[in-house]
Amino acid sequence: MAVNMEGGPTHFYEEIEPFCRWRRTEDIDIVELHLPPGMKKEHLKIQINNNGILTITGACPVDQTKSIKFMKETKVAKNCRRNEIRAKFSKGVLYVTMPKTMVSAPTVAFQGNTSETLNRKADDDMGNGVKCGSEVQSKCGSLRQRLWRKTIVEGVAAVVVVAAAVVGAVKAYQFFMASPV
Repeated sequence: MAVNMEGGPTHFYEEIEPFCRWRRTEDIDIVELHLPPGMKKEHLKIQINNNGILTITGACPVDQTKSIKFMKETKVAKNCRRNEIRAKFSKGVLYVTMPKTMVSAPTVAFQGNTSETLNRKADDDMGNGVKCGSEVQSKCGSLRQRLWRKTIVEGVAAVVVVAAAVVGAVKAYQFFMASPV
């Protein structure tokens, strides 16, 4: 885009798309924008609107007739604590940290004798839970639930893989037995 500055030289703006990387966890989202050399924090602007759209813009001069600029928009998580969003600019990388409120995960119910063993083991692992503060205890509890869910999913996946292997072996056996020698 070219802009003529009232009788002066034509000024060009080059739109860039900076490299962007997201890191998401249950309690925080971090967006990293890798910005070009020459970009300073004075050149950056970060806003969030009422609809939860985070807008990051920046522009800086390259020389007398050329500038670079960018705009990055993203929707923040619904459980983001908007008043606690922070930004840090270091060595050409803008880090925007968006903390989230913790949403407790649903409880997984086990059935049969195995559940008593699993629940007892989980309770034993949480033996120090009473000593923890309520916030730490809730984090320990949600971690325990995630680990058990992961264990169940991995177990089901293993059963599916074994079943597929058995079916494949049976089909291969049938194929070789049916083929003429």
